[in-house]
Amino acid sequence: MRTIVIGCNHRTALIEIRERLAFDRKAAADALRGLRRRFPCCEAVIVSTCNRTELYVARPIHGHPRIEEAIDFLASCRGLAANAFSRSVYHYEDIEAIRHLFRVVSSLDSMVLGDSQILAQVKEAVAVATEVGMIGSHLQTLFQRAFAAAKEIHTRTDISGGRTSVGGAAAEFARQIFSRFDDKTVLMIGAGEMGEVTLQHILEMGPRRVLVANRTPAHAEALLERLAARTRVRGEVVPMDDLLDHLTAADIVISTTAAPEPILNRQPLADLPARRKYRPLLMIDIAVPRNVDPAVGELDNVFLYNIDDLQSVTEANAAAREKQLARCHQIIEAHVADFRDWQRSRDVGPTIAALRDRLTQIGQQELSRVMPKLSAVSDRDRELLDQMLHRIVQKILHGPAKTLHDKSGTGGAQVYAETLRNMFELRDDK
Repeated sequence: MRTIVIGCNHRTALIEIRERLAFDRKAAADALRGLRRRFPCCEAVIVSTCNRTELYVARPIHGHPRIEEAIDFLASCRGLAANAFSRSVYHYEDIEAIRHLFRVVSSLDSMVLGDSQILAQVKEAVAVATEVGMIGSHLQTLFQRAFAAAKEIHTRTDISGGRTSVGGAAAEFARQIFSRFDDKTVLMIGAGEMGEVTLQHILEMGPRRVLVANRTPAHAEALLERLAARTRVRGEVVPMDDLLDHLTAADIVISTTAAPEPILNRQPLADLPARRKYRPLLMIDIAVPRNVDPAVGELDNVFLYNIDDLQSVTEANAAAREKQLARCHQIIEAHVADFRDWQRSRDVGPTIAALRDRLTQIGQQELSRVMPKLSAVSDRDRELLDQMLHRIVQKILHGPAKTLHDKSGTGGAQVYAETLRNMFELRDDK
């Protein structure tokens, strides 16, 4: 099986591109079903977070989709022309695709190095692919090996120390702007996992008042209960329908909802600066797609930042963890090598065994045709003929087997194994 990945992330694409390629759970499931109808022989997983959208595919050596087909498919799922984002797309194949996945799951490719949320997000992506029947033995094994690598990295290194999430970076960004928080009102819009992580960091800074608005108030209540148990700080749940009033009261607004369209637009907020008596308002929108229309940042004394604006915080985070990276890369390379060994055993061993069986079957069929035409064949003669047949098979096998084993050392065994299976019409048990 070939492994490919196509995608874009915070390094290759601005948020304007990433939000157009973002998939929620339902959209990812629908896309995978469509991929299965179009390319029934492949396995696939879609990983979509605030900082990346990636499509992982495993397919037969000469199968589909190819890189260009995968890019076209991803674009069509979001109603885009492929050339609308082709410059932002990267792609990797085979060993480089495997290495890339291990880096992603281990949070070495995240905006926030050591991001504590990425592992759960990828596991959720695998769960979606499993539900729609797009995970087979190849990707199942690959992702499980990636999870094992991530666990080892987070256990044996300090890559996850400190603020290792986008939410933590947002809180740190606010800290860099305000010298004190005990006189500040914070409005959190959204009560999902990202909101909880962010709010926990915000509470550590001791704001005067915390408001949480969410479409489902019970979720906001549950979030505040969990945080109160850990921090002994209580917040208030406020209605989403009264956001203008809450924006008037707030000093800091952080938005994290999964809404597909902006929930805060300029026109309804036109009189917000006057209502606030032109007090500065810091808005940090860490949702992808964005929750706040960029035009809102044009209002007087409204300072709007999105997830890409957190780069200064994340770069400092990366510098502090730089010394951990060498050890992380060593761990990843060891796990990559283990997966390659597993893959080689699937490619080389079964192919050689199937070729041996096929050659032996042909030899036995021809021997059976000849035997009735021979006179007075003794048991000893039959034994000698069987031995000769065995030696012929072994000598024919020697060249292909040596080539497969040699190529497995450079990662090329898959192509040769697939060629042998096609040439000799070998049954593929994979």
